[in-house]
Formats: sequence, C-alpha cells, structure tokens
Amino acid sequence: MKNFLTALLTPPVFPDDENKTRTARYGHWIALVFMGIIVLYEVFGKITTQAFALNILDPIFITLFIILFVCLRLIRNGRVARANTLLVSLLWIGINIVAFLGFGVRDSAYIANFIVILAAGLLLGRQAAIILTFATFVIGIGLAYAETNNISPTAYYIVSPASVLQDISAIYFIYAIFLFMLIGGLDTALKNAQTGKSEVEAANRELYESQNRLEENHNELLVINEQLKRRTERINSIAEISKTVTSIQEIRLLLSSVVNTISHRFGYYHVGIYLMDEQKQYAVLRASSSKGGLSMIEKNHRLRIGEQSAVGFVAHSGQGHIVTEAATDKAFFNDPELPDILSEMALALKSGDELIGILDIQSPKTNAFSEDDRSTLPILADQVAIAIQNAFLFERSQRLLREAETASQLASQQEWKLYEKALQTRGYRYDGIKSESLQEAELTPASNKLLNIPVRLRGQTIGNIKLKPVDSSHSWTEDELAIIEATSDRVALALEGSRLLDDAQKRAARETFLSDVAAKLSTSFQLDSILRDTVEELGKTLKGSTVSFQLIHSTGMPSAETQRSNGTPPGKENVE
Repeated sequence: MKNFLTALLTPPVFPDDENKTRTARYGHWIALVFMGIIVLYEVFGKITTQAFALNILDPIFITLFIILFVCLRLIRNGRVARANTLLVSLLWIGINIVAFLGFGVRDSAYIANFIVILAAGLLLGRQAAIILTFATFVIGIGLAYAETNNISPTAYYIVSPASVLQDISAIYFIYAIFLFMLIGGLDTALKNAQTGKSEVEAANRELYESQNRLEENHNELLVINEQLKRRTERINSIAEISKTVTSIQEIRLLLSSVVNTISHRFGYYHVGIYLMDEQKQYAVLRASSSKGGLSMIEKNHRLRIGEQSAVGFVAHSGQGHIVTEAATDKAFFNDPELPDILSEMALALKSGDELIGILDIQSPKTNAFSEDDRSTLPILADQVAIAIQNAFLFERSQRLLREAETASQLASQQEWKLYEKALQTRGYRYDGIKSESLQEAELTPASNKLLNIPVRLRGQTIGNIKLKPVDSSHSWTEDELAIIEATSDRVALALEGSRLLDDAQKRAARETFLSDVAAKLSTSFQLDSILRDTVEELGKTLKGSTVSFQLIHSTGMPSAETQRSNGTPPGKENVE
C-alpha cells in the first residue's frame, strides 16, 4: 500500500525532455489536487448538510474523479500532452456544468474558470490559455442568457455567508496552489536560465581560450611549416650541390665550384675551403667565393694547426666550430682582407677519420647561422669531403695511369728496338705488279701527292705506310684515307701480336731447353758425363759456336788477369 501511494504521489521524470517533465509534473499535481477536492467536497458536503442521499452532482464528481485518475495513468505512461489536454478540458467542462446546474454566472464554480485558465497556461501553453479564456467568456454569456430566460434548471436563492466563504476559500486555495506551482516553475526556470547562462559563459570562456590556443597552435604550425619549407629547400639545395660537385673530377674546378655554389645558393658573403698540407702542419686556403678570399689565395694564405682562429681550432680538434659574435669569441681571427665579418662557421672535411680540409663560411651579420644551418650544413660538408676525396683519388689514378702508360711505352720502345735489330727485312714495297723486300729504310723525296701514314703503337711510331699515286692528278678521298688509317691501326696490332708471339716462342724454347738439360743432367752422376753433356747440349742449341767447359782450382780471389782471360768470375762456367 505504501509503495502504491508513493508511486501515485511521485510525478514521472523524462530525462531526455525537460519541458515534458515539467508539464507532466504540473498535470500530475493538478489531477491529484482536483481528486482531493472532489473527495473533500463529497465528504464534508455530506457531513455539513446532513444530506447523505445521492444528488444530481454526485455522478458528475465520481465521473470526474475516474477521468482524473485516467489522466494520471496517461501521464505516467508518457502521454503527457494528451493527458493534459484531457485534464484541462475535463476541468473546464465540469466546472461550467456545475455553474450551469448551480447559480449560473454568479456561482462560485464559474469563478473557478480562472483556475482552469491558469492550469491551461501551465499545461498546454499560452495559446491554450487564450482560447480557454475566450471560451469561458462565451460560456458566461450563455449562462447569463439561460438564467435570464429561465433556462437554468435551478433558480437563484440566497445562500449563507459561510457557504459562500467555503466555496471562495476553496477556489482561492486552489488558485494559490496553482500560483505557487507557476511561481515555483518560473523560479526554477530562472535558476536554470541563470545556471545555463553561467554554463554558457563558462563555455564561451573555454571556447575563447580554445580559440586562442588554436590561434597559437596555428601560428606555431605556420612557423614549423616555414621552418620545414626552409629546411626542405636547403636539403634540396644540398642534394643539387652534391650532384653537381660529384660530377667534377678536377680538384681545382671542384673547389671553385663548391665555394661559389654554396655562396650563391645560401647567400653567404664568404665561403672558403682550406686543405691540409702534406706535413699536416698548416691549413692552406685553396678556394674562395669572395674577393678578399681570392686576394688571400694569391698571398698563399695559410693557418697553422691550433692557431687562434676557427679554422685552426677545427684543424686541431677535428670538430666544427661556430662563432656567433666575433667580438666575444676567442677563436675568431680577424683577417684584414675580410674586415666586416661578425659570424663564422668552420666545418671539418673528413675522409673517414682523416681530416683533409675545412669548409669556412663567414657572414657580416651577428648570429647569422640558424638551427637549420647548424643541422644541414654539416651534411653538406660531408658531401663536399667525399667529392674532394674522390677528386684526389681520380687525380692519383690518372697520374698512376700516365706513369704506367709511360713505362709501357718505354718498355715497348726498348723491345721494338731489340726486335728491329734482329729483323733482316725492314719492310716491303708494292708497285702494282710485284712486291719486293726492303733491307733499309727507304728515303722518299717530299711530294704533295705522297701520303705518309705513321703506324703507331702505344703512342710510338714503329713504321710508316707510304702511298704515291701513279696518276699525279689523283686526289685521296675520305674513304681511301679512312681505309688507310684503319689498316694502319690493324697493322700495328698485328705487328705487336707477332712480336709477342715470337717472344713467347723464344721463352718457350728456352724453358724447354733448360728443362731438357736439367732432366738429362739429373740422370748423370759422374763428373765426366755432366761436363760432356753440358757442352754438347749448349753446342747443339747455340749452333755455329765452339763450347768448352773448364774447372778452375783456386783458393783465393781471382786475379784481374785471370778474369780477363776467362771473362767470368771463378767457379763459374767458361763459355767461348
């Protein structure tokens, strides 16, 4: 029973709809109030009048009570608008029926229409209150007309003041309850509005702070984006510079290209490259992008390792150094050729662990080097060091190649001189009918029609092809000249091949002879046999020579006379 009463007296709550919760609460309490009024009216009316028999109003009040209970159930089930409409309509119709059956427009029930109009405003809104006010005015006119024309079922009679006070007090009490509900609702709405205003202000402050943070973040993003853009441009410039310098293999052109390209791309006043000397005692300025630097190169400018300067410090430590303010940095060296320099960055150029030079960058501005410069320029220095090392290796390989070619030419020249001495036929001549050998080099008088094509091998002329036309009016065509030059190249290769084959055959014969002699001597164990076999084999090989072998007994150094007579040191073979 307690749970039933608690559920009956507690208005429903709809969390997702505040307005629906408010109108449901109003409708709930209005229905309960009128149900209580009906119960009290019936009970106290019967007691005070001592008329316990049913009258004409009792069925109406019972019907109203049932309908009010139905409205409560509809409100609890969430049909708030329908229940409130039914509730207001029921109250308005019931009150006006009571007025019609009572004393008409002078009845206290008609005055209670003010309560219904107020309830309509609370439950259904302003428009419903206005409509109900107009309908009440029309009903009042109808009630007055009915009373005037004796249509009303009961006639007006004088009632006691206590009865009137009872009715008016009940109306005022209900009206006061509705006003309390209205004022409470307005107060709650005002508090909610103030709370909402505070929340909106707090939300606006948070939005303002968020907007400020977004603007700060946007500005930071713009700064970061600008930094990334500059860094990307610098990295692209470094990549292009690396691509350019790696294609240059001559060291002088490479150094000049590096300093001028860096100065132009990055806008530095002076860019110089120092290279270490062979004794590793000085850093010598080898390239510069400024006029002052070029003047220093002409004066053979160099800095001792460890000397008071950024370059000397880097040459000593192998680590980069940055001078942000020339006046306060002890490592800064103020050169007369570069008087306006205020910032300097010296970067080590290394090949592995070996220091090969220093990249020197100078600016007439204080703090001229940004964080991007500090992070990207060492990358550029590494690329420059690789390019310089490659150029050194290329020059060294070219020098070694030239030395090898020179040695090869000298060896080939020596071999051909020996080879030519052994040749009996020095060449051939063909006159269109027959060919004949040449024992000596032929001297041909100079002539405009004589064509002399040298036969070259490794830069050395080993022969000549001479052509003289039979017809003195003949002119050599380009095709003929091309054929002759191609033939000259192939003759040189063929002659070299022939000479190499001849040398190979001689070496093979020599090795065969030595192998045969060694094999034959290895089977002899007597002195006479060894001596005889030796002179016989040499005599067979060196035809046209008399070979003798003589053992010499001596206990000391040979005399000059003995050496002259023998021609060889004592203890060795004597070959005549």
